[in-house]
Amino acid sequence: MNTYIPEELIEQIETLKENNDFKSALKLVNHILTRDPSNEEALLQIADIHYRQQDVDKADKAMDFFNSQKKDDPLGLYIKWLLEMEKNHREEARNILKKSLELVDGDNHEIRRCYGLCEYRYGNREKWITHLQLAFQWNSKDVEVVYNLIQVFMLEKYYEKAETMIEYFFEHRDELETVEKELDWYEKKVKLFNKCIELEKKQGRK
Repeated sequence: MNTYIPEELIEQIETLKENNDFKSALKLVNHILTRDPSNEEALLQIADIHYRQQDVDKADKAMDFFNSQKKDDPLGLYIKWLLEMEKNHREEARNILKKSLELVDGDNHEIRRCYGLCEYRYGNREKWITHLQLAFQWNSKDVEVVYNLIQVFMLEKYYEKAETMIEYFFEHRDELETVEKELDWYEKKVKLFNKCIELEKKQGRK
């Protein structure tokens, strides 16, 4: 399965996507697929473009073909999980992500974080905490992992543990890695959690 696309072309496609010019981006990617129907990177681009256009079904078809060509690929299964979650197929999504986690031997912090979230949605709260803590061991600078740990400790009323993670957040703020949201978004949320803890202290419920 060919994965090569010239770097300049990738940059052009990414720029078009950032500018919401999905029609032009699709045209470029489809040109690649015309010559190389099994191109891995092109199939991922097709799925991403359709997903950004909120056309989950077309994105899903691209990933089904990707996964049929490249079997047992953790990334392919991870993206398939995301699409199944979009379709609200939560049980199937959890099973797909579990397989992805097994394939990477559990050492992918993002897959582990998301799998823990799946378990939490099924009422397995302690499993979410366990998977998040393991994800934190693999990557302590991923802001989503740090934020999710604060969230779950607040939800479970483990306020001392939440405080520890809040302190960690502010101590390492400038080192934390973000993907979609800006760091300020997390900071506002974390400050709200901190105020909730202060209120709990005043009420003597810590």
